[in-house]
Amino acid sequence: MKNKIFGGFIAFALLAGAAGAWAQAPEKKPELVEKTGAIEIVKADAAKNEKFDTILLKAGEETIKLIPNKDKKAFKPLEKMAGKTVTVKGEFLPPNPPRYPLAAIKVNACHEVKAAKKNAAPAKK
Repeated sequence: MKNKIFGGFIAFALLAGAAGAWAQAPEKKPELVEKTGAIEIVKADAAKNEKFDTILLKAGEETIKLIPNKDKKAFKPLEKMAGKTVTVKGEFLPPNPPRYPLAAIKVNACHEVKAAKKNAAPAKK
């Protein structure tokens, strides 16, 4: 009888400790970022059973994969902006090799960056 009580006490203590650690774990808020770069589209490979094209943002030396957020309205225009410079806002997801080797951004908003006019008229004084 003592062994059952002692075993029950140990099991209860372990469960209580695990529940306490779980309740104290702070929830991470997603990091919101804004990145500007050129859009590159990699076509889906049927040999690898890929269904969708991969959209990448080339920001200098950095390559970031763009993925849709719950609201896919902001993501749709990116599919037609290959080679254009855009600014993307969204949640940053760090790389997690080997399954996710690239960093990613869940796109909340995007817009095309207009190039500055080279022959702009000087402002009047």
